[in-house]
Amino acid sequence: MKKLSCVIMLCASVFSFAQNSTSKIPSDAAVVATIKGNNLLQLMSIDELNNSFMGTEILKELSRKQTKYNSLEDFGFDLNGSAHYFFQANDSINYNAFIVPLKNVTAFESFLTTQSKKEIANVNGIRSFKDHNQDGIVWDSSTLIMVVGSTNEAYFQNPEVMERYGLTEDDYYGYTIDDAVVATAEDYADEVIDAEEAYEEEIEETVIESTESEEVYEDQYMEEEATEVVEYDYNNDTSNYQIKSAINKNWALLKAEQLLTQQSNRSILKNKSYLSSLDSKAEATLWVNDFGQLYSNMLGSMYYNQLVGFDLSSMYANNGLTAKLFLENDKMVLNTKYSMSDQMADSYKKMTSRKLNKKFLDYVNEDRMIGFMSYCIDTEAMLEEYPKLMKSMYSNMPYYGEEASLGIDLFSLLLDEEAVGEVINGDLLFLLSGISQQEVTYTTYQYNDDYEYVEVEKTKTETVPDFLLMASTDEPSMLNKLIQYTVNKEMVTFNNGYYTFEIPRSPLAIHFVIKDGIAFLGTSEAEMNKIVSGTFDAKVTSKTKKMMLDNSYSVFVSAKQLAQQLPIEEMGIDRSGKLEWFLNTTEDAYITASKIKGNAVNSEMVVGVPPTEENALKYIFNIIEKFAK
Repeated sequence: MKKLSCVIMLCASVFSFAQNSTSKIPSDAAVVATIKGNNLLQLMSIDELNNSFMGTEILKELSRKQTKYNSLEDFGFDLNGSAHYFFQANDSINYNAFIVPLKNVTAFESFLTTQSKKEIANVNGIRSFKDHNQDGIVWDSSTLIMVVGSTNEAYFQNPEVMERYGLTEDDYYGYTIDDAVVATAEDYADEVIDAEEAYEEEIEETVIESTESEEVYEDQYMEEEATEVVEYDYNNDTSNYQIKSAINKNWALLKAEQLLTQQSNRSILKNKSYLSSLDSKAEATLWVNDFGQLYSNMLGSMYYNQLVGFDLSSMYANNGLTAKLFLENDKMVLNTKYSMSDQMADSYKKMTSRKLNKKFLDYVNEDRMIGFMSYCIDTEAMLEEYPKLMKSMYSNMPYYGEEASLGIDLFSLLLDEEAVGEVINGDLLFLLSGISQQEVTYTTYQYNDDYEYVEVEKTKTETVPDFLLMASTDEPSMLNKLIQYTVNKEMVTFNNGYYTFEIPRSPLAIHFVIKDGIAFLGTSEAEMNKIVSGTFDAKVTSKTKKMMLDNSYSVFVSAKQLAQQLPIEEMGIDRSGKLEWFLNTTEDAYITASKIKGNAVNSEMVVGVPPTEENALKYIFNIIEKFAK
């Protein structure tokens, strides 16, 4: 059955599925992800999916002697619809749920019985496996719902809860289970199934009485959820582990049934934040409502959180995320929008107020650049604002919250943020201009013919990068003092106007100098000589300038440049040639993060699609096939 569940999830994620199944998602879902089958099928037809490497492998894996599948449509899924995943949590259990539209329920059930050999039960249109020996999997004529539950251990440590379900402290985790316990657990499972059948009758009554007011329905819903397990006899001789496993499975099944019969006025479609995240052109979307609430549900009761006292829920309260994936003909684009609370937005705005030093551009040459990373932060503001955020996370520590807050205040008092900010302003530019192999001589020891342990000099080849790092400084005197100290201690040498630090047992030498308010650190002697002499041959396009200067963070990689300079064969990292193929066929890729606007930061990740491919989706399938074979 686990294999069957994995297959269904794979189909939902790869060939996502034209009815609106969004109404099955509850209004209080914390995370929602959607894949739009209709958009994907505009990029790749059903026939192309069937004949693709992934399609043929799935069909071959699931075809048996008595049943042969020729198309992905034979499984009964609605490939033109949208498949959803959502996460929902409360104090007792976390739910991971998958919602997949069905086109042909008869074909789907035939697929299930062929794969699992299990009997299907149909109670008032709600279908499931008759023995319920599985996490919550239910469906009707148009929708499949799978719910996987994960109980929260802290909830079951509550004395009242432990008494209610017959849990004991001595064998809390229940790892030691003898035959008598197993036999008792089987009886207990039968009781759970009987209770589930009783609940199915309640589901029918709830559907019939749909004319009741929303308030009455909600009261009935909460009463069912509160009493559904109390009627079971948990006070028997089963282990804690088996009791909680049965509760987990039962709750997951009940949740799946509730979702299948859920009224639209209880769905996520009533959530304005979620509705604003929708985009009909995106092939896939991800929405996170509130990271603070998410951390509270997932981490609030964990042991390390109780011990150390991290309160991430307070620090990230009212912070949300929206992500959209677009698969186009010439590129794939992932756009994200991170929304912050007023407090965090105010701090973040101050911390990222600095812009990249325009003088950095005088030392960029794109002709010999594999990639770059730019980063802008105001060091002074960061040292002032970050402790405030830390206090919100540490102040609620159960044992040392007051001491932690006091320590943070003392740190801020003793630190001269302005002075540090003048020494290291906070804007950085890292350039990777080459990768090469060099021979290095090293000393080792081995036995000679007379069995004497002697010193031997050998050589080896190492791969070293050529890079240049630049950082702004308004007050270089402290850095100069540090450099002079290393010179006095003969740790570095000074030649041709710059300093050099030789790394022991390595061909790599680090050269550095401070000039015109910029601290330079790099590995290329030629580039360092040009910097010192003022003869650096800069070459940078307007597109690259805009990417560096307009964003608080940016990363760029030229895969082809990397393929040309990376000694793949010599390094022995790709004997199959797959990595070399990937680097040679992939176009440029970059990531940018904008300055904060309002309370939101927008980021974009773009990967180019080679002209030999029709679109991004087919390129992804081609990559999977190349690396899988």
